[in-house]
Amino acid sequence: MSKEEKRIYMQSLISDWRESGKIKKQYCVEKGISLSTFYYWFSRSKSILGYTEGFVEIDRAKPESGAVEIIYPNGVRLKVGTDLALLSQLIRLY
Repeated sequence: MSKEEKRIYMQSLISDWRESGKIKKQYCVEKGISLSTFYYWFSRSKSILGYTEGFVEIDRAKPESGAVEIIYPNGVRLKVGTDLALLSQLIRLY
């Protein structure tokens, strides 16, 4: 497999993982790829694609009391309510 074919293959796996909703480790075990290889290509995909692919529409006007604040490594801060499904989705973005 050429470098370009490998890059295309790994990018398709990363896209498939994002749509799966699974954690990285579980996805890699199911697909039979090493976690370190996946993380290598995942980190490369972030630099190639940027962060624009990870935005999620939030339909709440303001956080509920008892809001949770998520701080991403790039400095982005989000305050959201305690909706576990929404929190899970936001955490998986990184």
